[in-house]
Amino acid sequence: MKRSLTLSLILFMFITVMSCKKKSAETNLNGSWELRYLEGIQVPNVDPNFKAGNGNILKFSDHNFERYENGKLVQTGTFTFQPEKTTVNNTAVNYSIVFANDEKQYLYLSGNKLILFQGVIAADGTASTYVKQ
Repeated sequence: MKRSLTLSLILFMFITVMSCKKKSAETNLNGSWELRYLEGIQVPNVDPNFKAGNGNILKFSDHNFERYENGKLVQTGTFTFQPEKTTVNNTAVNYSIVFANDEKQYLYLSGNKLILFQGVIAADGTASTYVKQ
């Protein structure tokens, strides 16, 4: 009896552990992200901050993306996403993303904050900060 109870307990623990899935970073990327701040290529007298509801959105779903400007769809396609450790503009990024046009960008993803780096700011690049909607 003791042996069958121990076996049952071990089996229960194994099933419990196996059923718990950790959220992958790609799962965290999925969803809608709205632009809140743009650094680089600043235009004089133009605020780099964006208010909620501005319509500048990135949507990710599995390996597909959509990009909206002022609420209008301007680009769709596919992407690949992978962990990558490097530093861009003094920020330790944790992933790279390659869009269908082979354009590789780096990103920092943590919780509901996403910073997408297009090149280096000193060389006319940008850092776009998004929040998850």
